[in-house]
Parts: sequence; C-alpha cells; structure tokens
Amino acid sequence: MKQNIYKGKTGKQELEKRINRYFAMCDGENNELDKDKKTKKPYTLTGLLYYLDMSAKELSELENSSRSLRRIISGAKRRIEAYIEENSLAGRLSATASINSLKEHFGWQTKQEDIEGFSLELSEDAKRLGE
Repeated sequence: MKQNIYKGKTGKQELEKRINRYFAMCDGENNELDKDKKTKKPYTLTGLLYYLDMSAKELSELENSSRSLRRIISGAKRRIEAYIEENSLAGRLSATASINSLKEHFGWQTKQEDIEGFSLELSEDAKRLGE
C-alpha cells in the first residue's frame, strides 16, 4: 500500500514535507488574487489527497496508525478547515461550496431549531394586507 512510504521517521518527515509543499503550491497560486478577490487555488482536503496520491480511506488509516502521523495529518486538516471558514467569511470562497465542504469533510452540521408548538398571531392590519 502507498501509505507505507510514510512510516518510520523518514516517512513522517516526507509526509510533513509533502503537506507543506501542497500548502506552498496553493499559496503561490494565490499570491495575486484576481480582480474579484477570489482565491485561485484554495486549500481543500481533496486537493491534498490528490497531491499526496492517496484516497481519503488511506489517509484515515495512516492518520490512525501512529500518534505522530495523527498530529501531522490532523494539523493539515485543521489548517484546511480554518482556511475554508476564514476565506468564505471574507468572501474569497463560495459560501455554498464552503458549507458543503465543511459538512462533508469536517463534520459540521446545521443546527435545526425545534419549531413544534410554534404559533404566530397576526395583527388585524397584517391580516388585511394578506387579503
């Protein structure tokens, strides 16, 4: 399996180096934002997986294989998560795409309020306007 190249001390260093290169590559492409101030190459988990040439399942298995690899991989994931949230709030990433990514890859959820038993009474003026 490909992930075995990241085992051991030199493998961990190689993984960390490749992850840092992925972020540097994205940063290099984003140094000059286009006229709409949109990000050209956002950090994404899928992009990182592609760069590392592994599947999400392989990354998860690697992350769970040792404490030091977990630290490296979870750090990269937190960096991606923070990047997505911050850049969507700043308007440099699509809010819809960001929400979907955060839900799919980082376990974010939409809080749903319980509206059972909710009632609304309209004033007489509002009732007349509705007619």
